[in-house]
Amino acid sequence: RQLHASWARIETLEDALSKSGTTLDAAPDPENWDEFAEWCDAVFSGKLALAPSARRGLRKALFQDVALAANCVRWLAEDARNRFVDGGGALANIPVFDGITNAPCGGDEYTFDYQGRRLSANWHLKNGGNTRQPERCLRIYYTFDAQYRQIVVSDMPAHIRSAAS
Repeated sequence: RQLHASWARIETLEDALSKSGTTLDAAPDPENWDEFAEWCDAVFSGKLALAPSARRGLRKALFQDVALAANCVRWLAEDARNRFVDGGGALANIPVFDGITNAPCGGDEYTFDYQGRRLSANWHLKNGGNTRQPERCLRIYYTFDAQYRQIVVSDMPAHIRSAAS
């Protein structure tokens, strides 16, 4: 209960700062995959969390555009999370950035463990084209955890193993 109360207080204070035009100092974007998980933890605490499988994916990432992945995670932590929390409209198959789309996982939806609970990765961000080349293919699988009011990234930055693999 204390954790929920703390998150609610942080959200209230962030909203007040935002309405007053004050911006929070954030850590600079990561320049490589080695910095990515720590950056997510520092900048998006309470809004977005990386599951252990996503952290493993980052350690062996071949995707070359770290900055694009950072922008996608920022969109998840801010825009997507706010839509889930506030009920801000449909998220299915919407463009996020040039070449990046948010889409339901459909038949590739899967369950994963996070903090002793079973969650379902039912959404993903993806870049255009159907390439499976890990250097060019970005996939960020996630769910919204309504209990903790945060996005949980299950896996990134590559395709998961699926029927199409």
